[in-house]
Amino acid sequence: MEDISLVKIDTITPDDGYDYFFAYYDLQPYDKESKIHLTHRVKFHDRIPTAEDICEVGYITLCDKVFHKVAETRAWNFQQGAQLQWFDDESIFYNDFRNGEFCGVIKNIHTGIEREICMPLANLSQDRKWGLSINFPRVWNFRPGYGYCNYKDRFFDENAPEDDGIFIVDIENNTSSLIINYAQLKEAFPQKPHCDHKIVVNHITFNPSASRFLFLLRDFPEEGSKWGTMLITANRDGSDIRALTDYTGNSHYNWKDDRVIMTYSLLPTWGIYFVDDETGDITALNNENIDYGDIHCIYHPDRTCFIGDGYPWPDPNRRRIWLYDFETRKDVLVAQIYAHPDFYGDHRCDLHDRFNCDGTLVSFDALGEGNRRICQFKFDKKEILEKASQEK
Repeated sequence: MEDISLVKIDTITPDDGYDYFFAYYDLQPYDKESKIHLTHRVKFHDRIPTAEDICEVGYITLCDKVFHKVAETRAWNFQQGAQLQWFDDESIFYNDFRNGEFCGVIKNIHTGIEREICMPLANLSQDRKWGLSINFPRVWNFRPGYGYCNYKDRFFDENAPEDDGIFIVDIENNTSSLIINYAQLKEAFPQKPHCDHKIVVNHITFNPSASRFLFLLRDFPEEGSKWGTMLITANRDGSDIRALTDYTGNSHYNWKDDRVIMTYSLLPTWGIYFVDDETGDITALNNENIDYGDIHCIYHPDRTCFIGDGYPWPDPNRRRIWLYDFETRKDVLVAQIYAHPDFYGDHRCDLHDRFNCDGTLVSFDALGEGNRRICQFKFDKKEILEKASQEK
C-alpha cells in the first residue's frame, strides 16, 4: 500500500537489512546544520526487547545515508529508544545498563571519550545542567514499550514506596537526589480508586528554562479497566506541586514556553488543549472538525504551528501526520503513512514526527512491509497550506 502525501518523503537510512529508528517525538535527532541524524540500529522489529538484546546507537550522515556506530546499549525500548539525543555539538547522551545498574552516558562521537552519569535519565534540560530520572523497571511493568526490563522493580510489591519516585540529577557534579516520592504523591492526591492502586510516573519533561517540570502520574489499572492519568507540575527541586487535572485521560504533550502546555487530553472530551501552569486555565483548540486520534503534538520552533502523528484509526493500515497553523486556524492532513496492521502494542512503530533545529525538516520513523526506517521531508508551512487548499 502506497503512502499518500502532500510532501516528498525520502528514506534517510540504509537498506541493509537492519532496523533503524530514532524514537520519541520530543527529542532532537538532527545536528544544528542538519547534516547528521541520530539513530538506533537493531536486528529485529517483531517483538519487544529482552535484557539480552543489544541496541547500537549512532548517526546517519544525510549526504550518503551511511550509518556510523558510536556505542552499544542494553537500556532501550522501541518507543523511546535509549533516550538518545544530542548533548552538545559533538557529544550524544544515551542510557545504558552497566555492572548491574542503569546509568546515563555522555559520549563524544568523534573521539569516543565518554562520561558516565550516575542515573539513567527520562529527560535532560535544554541547558544540559539537569536531568530527571525515574524507575524504568517500574515503567516496564506498567508499559513495556517505555521501560527497561533488565531487572525486576525493587519496589514491585509497593503501591507507593517512600524511597522511589522522581530524582533530580546534577549533570556537572554527577549527583542525584529523590525530590518527590510515591508516598508523597499518594497522600497529596487521594482520588479514589486510583490512589489505592499502584502508581507510576510515566512521562516527565522540563519546561524550556528547567525552572519547573511536568509529569504524568498514572495508576496500574485493574484487569479490564483503563488507567487514570493526572497532569502534574513541580519546581525543579520538587516543591510547589500543582495538579493541573484530576485522574482522567491525559496523553501526549509539549511545552509551548515556561508556563503553557499543549496536551491531548480528555478535558472533558478528547482533543488538543492548552493548560496554563500558573493559573490552571484550560483552553481548547478550535479543531472540532478533526479527530486527531491521540496525536504526538510538537510545536514548530517558531511556535506558529504544530505537527503531530496519531494512531492507525480510522484506517488500521495508515498513520497520519497533521499540521495545525495558529495564524490561519487551518488543519492539514500532510501525509498518510502505511503501517502494517500486524505490528501493534509495545513493539509498534509510531511515527513520532519531529522538527530539525530550524523547523525546515521533519523526520519520522516508519514500518511498512519491510524493516523500520527513518524518513524525512522538507517543511515549508506556506507551501503545504497552499497545496492543501488547491487539492480541496
